[in-house]
Amino acid sequence: MPQQQPAASGSTTPNASIEAWTERVIAEREVSKARARQLRWVAGELALVRNHEEFPFRDAGTAAEMLQPGAISAYLDLAARGELRRRAKAGDARATTASMRIRADCLKILGEHGGIPVAVADRPGLPELRDTVDGPSRSQLRDYLAKRAGTAGAPAGRIRLFALIGVALDTGARVGELAALTLADLEDDLSAVRVVRRPQARTVSEAVEERVTLSDGTRAALKAWLEVRETLVQPLHGTPKALWVSVSPNHAGRLNVEGEAIRRPPGMPLMPRGMQRAYTRAVVEANMALAGSPGWIPLPYRFEQLRRAVTDRVKREDDEQLTAE
Repeated sequence: MPQQQPAASGSTTPNASIEAWTERVIAEREVSKARARQLRWVAGELALVRNHEEFPFRDAGTAAEMLQPGAISAYLDLAARGELRRRAKAGDARATTASMRIRADCLKILGEHGGIPVAVADRPGLPELRDTVDGPSRSQLRDYLAKRAGTAGAPAGRIRLFALIGVALDTGARVGELAALTLADLEDDLSAVRVVRRPQARTVSEAVEERVTLSDGTRAALKAWLEVRETLVQPLHGTPKALWVSVSPNHAGRLNVEGEAIRRPPGMPLMPRGMQRAYTRAVVEANMALAGSPGWIPLPYRFEQLRRAVTDRVKREDDEQLTAE
């Protein structure tokens, strides 16, 4: 049986099952919902792999034993081959590089919390990033959305989207970070917003809180959205704290006792997927409306590419400032 490593100061050796240890790590580290899902997924695979005939550590009973180098190597090999899938996959069953990076990062978190150093030597590298949205296209998108949101009787969704894109362009926040914003994160005069950066998709760094100044255009867009938002949430019992809320009824993803889909009323917190769909719809419309305009380059359909354009710009400005100093 592999020998357990000594626990780091302030931590406890994970002698519980991998599932129980994972729940403890999630609770004590206060990870994001997305990372919690990933950790539980990896823990489920670690529990499943013990029953695989090719896994040589089938008698490993604790998280500490499952997080030893030999067990991790065997697990990752089977996972990469697609041997741990609960459902069959058409075509190539092998794991994607993205999923293997997630596994490596989650293993590091699970081991780190118990003082067990976990190193995955062949962790897949990051893929080549897609092109981002250039400055002129971002400006044209702002102008396009401003005109549509500013028309008399503009739909609530259009007003929300203009404010949302404004905050995204000012802050460079991820979809999940935007969805997590609450009214309390806004300054009273809308001059700035507090963003909790959770860069866990590409790293295991801790969350960082940052105060970001908002542009005049975004402040005006937010003011208009908050007026619409107030109307949407008034009928609800208990005012939602989320800054971004739904503008129309949608499915709750559950059925009632009669087997009918439960509908959520307008004014409920907007989820990251709903935010991405709203952005994609706007891009489709903008690409059609602005096709042929001088300098217009069709926008990508993924919110992430818009966000990275902002962070790339900020990094360039910081580098230029350092050079000047």
